[in-house]
Order: sequence, then C-alpha cells, then structure tokens
Amino acid sequence: MASHDPLDLLKASLQSSTPPQLLTAASEPAPTLALAAYLSFASTANPINLPKDTPTRYTSKPGSTSEFYNIGQLYLAWIEKDSGVRDYLIKGQAGGVGYVAITDRRPAVDYLLGKGDGEGRIVAKGEEGAKQQPVGDSAASATAEALPAALESAVEAGPSKASVQAKRKYEVDVIDREFCRKLRSEEIELRDRNSVLRSSAGGKANNFEAFQRNIMHEKIKALRTSFEKGGKQPAAAAVSQSDLNRAKKARSTNPIIVISSSPTSLITMWNVKKFLEQGVFESSEIVRQREASQGNVKAEDMIPVIRKRSGPHGDVISKYYIVDSADALQKFGQDAWDRVICVVTTGQTWQFKPYKWDDPKVLFQHVKGIYFQWGNDPINPTVKDWNVTEMKIDRNKRHTDRQVVADFWRILDNAKRR
Repeated sequence: MASHDPLDLLKASLQSSTPPQLLTAASEPAPTLALAAYLSFASTANPINLPKDTPTRYTSKPGSTSEFYNIGQLYLAWIEKDSGVRDYLIKGQAGGVGYVAITDRRPAVDYLLGKGDGEGRIVAKGEEGAKQQPVGDSAASATAEALPAALESAVEAGPSKASVQAKRKYEVDVIDREFCRKLRSEEIELRDRNSVLRSSAGGKANNFEAFQRNIMHEKIKALRTSFEKGGKQPAAAAVSQSDLNRAKKARSTNPIIVISSSPTSLITMWNVKKFLEQGVFESSEIVRQREASQGNVKAEDMIPVIRKRSGPHGDVISKYYIVDSADALQKFGQDAWDRVICVVTTGQTWQFKPYKWDDPKVLFQHVKGIYFQWGNDPINPTVKDWNVTEMKIDRNKRHTDRQVVADFWRILDNAKRR
C-alpha cells in the first residue's frame, strides 16, 4: 500500500491544477467544506481520501513540533486566497476545521503554489516529535503517530467526531488563600466626595429624609406659593397673544442671504445648500435634473442653511436663510431687510428692481455684495463700481471649493461686525 504525505499531496495537486475534490461521509461530492468530510486526491493512480481534519507538517507556531495546521485549513486558505478577512474568518468558522491565522494565510498559500519556502514553518519528515506514520490510500488508514495525540483519536473516531481532552480539576492553593485573606483584612478603602456623601464612618448609609422633610419641603412650598400668586393677575395685565407673537418675531434674528434668481447664476436655489454646508460646488443643472428624476421639479424659495464652526467650548452652530426673490423675503415680515446681511449678484441690474434699494451702488452700502464667477473668466466691468467682493470658483478643482466657502463666511463675519 503506497504511502503519501498530506502536505505533499495538497501541494502537488494545487500546482498541477487538479485541486482535491470535497466528499461527504458517504463519498458523495460536497458543495462546501462545511458539508465535506474528506478531501479526495485523484492525481495519483488510485484516489486518496483524507479526512479534512488530517494534520500536516505545516506548523501553526514557529519552532513548534506539536501544533500543526490540518489539511482542511490549508485548503480553505487556498480556496479563499482572494477573499477579504471578514469573509475568510466566517467561512473558516463554518467549515468545521478552523482556519489558518491571518498572518500565516499568505505565506501558506505561497508555499502551496510553489512561490515560497514556508518561512521555516515546514517540519521535515521524521522530525515531528515522533515518527509520523505515512498516510495510506484510504481514509481508514489515515493515522499519525508523531503529530498531536488528538490526531489518532480524530482519525479512529472519523471526521465527524472530535477528541475532547479531560480538564484537570482546579485545586486551591492554601498559601494563596491565606495571603488573599490577610490582604483583604488590611485593605484601605479610598474615599472621594461621592462616597463620603453616600455613607458615614462605619459604613452606615446617611439618611437625608430629615433634610428633605424640613428644608426642601419649605423651599418647594414657597416656590409653589409664588407661582400661584403670579398666575392670579388681572386681565388688563395679562399679555396678549399678539404681543407674544411680536416678541417671538423680534427674537427671530437669523440672518438672511439673498441670491439671484437668474438661471445663469453659478449659485442658485438648487445647489446653494450643498455648497455652503458641505463646501462642494455642483452644477445647478445637474442638481435640477437629479431632483426632477425624484419628482421635485421646482426649487424651494426659502432654504435654511446650517453653518458649523469650531469654538473654544465646542462647535458653534449658526442658522441662515437663503431666498432668491423679494416675494420670498416678505415671508419674514416687514423688517426682513434688517436681517439681510448679503446679496449675491450676477451683475444684472434687473435683479434689484423689487429690492428695498433698487440702485446697486446704494444697496451695497447697506448689505455686503458678493459676485461669484468662474476662475478663468475676466473681471466683469459692470460690478467694478458696486462695492462687491468677487469670488472665483474653479471649473474642475473641487478640492478648492471648501476654501472658497471658508472665505465667504469670513467675509460675512467681518461685514456683521462693522
């Protein structure tokens, strides 16, 4: 009966492009390693069936002669050589044989394909702690003497049974027990302000019921009395709902930015939110077509924009409103122009006709003016005398958009402080 080495069999079959076939316990073809019991090698005259948990001479630890990867683990490392780590580990657990360690997977595959020498992890035949009995032509003869003692029991019981080593009963060390008892008796409990409040000396819990009953009860009673007196006001002194609404409107001072409704404007109601919030410029036409495919054929006439910036005590969040027409601006009330801090123009004078100041030279003395243009476009002579700041957007370099937006907010901050 010819003898064969499991590692040599697997290596030769993979290099000869005739990988082993997976078989069930009934010697039927198995679709996955989890359902297989044997690896069948047909590259020899007579096919050889080895249990998938047959150990090889490939050690799982450097310098070890007693811990080896089995043939199923090496086969899994080869078949999943292109898989990600997560998928490889999941399939290794499902395969029922474990898996080759992540750090060993690539060297093991290279060795099986003849691209590496195994990095000193291959134990020579006859040097595995004891002599290894050669593997025969069938699964019944697949035994080993030199590899781990679990090999013999695994082969004899068949691939479906696992060897279980009896656990040694834990025995308490008397010296350790006495030392721990002495250590606990001399333990010093560290106390902080919380533990002092929770318990008094001697471990007795503090009782605050008397404090709650005498002190806090009087304070709560006094607060309750003051609230009741405050609620009994004459009708003439009661605040009307209209007064409350006016006070609420006065407190609503979120700044407003007015942009042009011109379809040729670089910044429109389609792309302004992403531009100012994320620092990414996107063509208005592209955004409009994308929104139209989702059923949004008309842009909003009022858009809130949230600005986040770092502060000494954490992030500072500010809210701005964007409108593109005087009609939308009227929704904020009669004093809406008092909240307008910026007007974005395209250089077209018809934009200012419905504004509070229809002359651009007068308008931009009251609010900050911004003129966006492409980076390679010449200066627009129309806006030269309008007291506006020109800001350039590059046609292709999207990584520069964030800096443009940062400059935009800095300009508005300086304008608000004036």
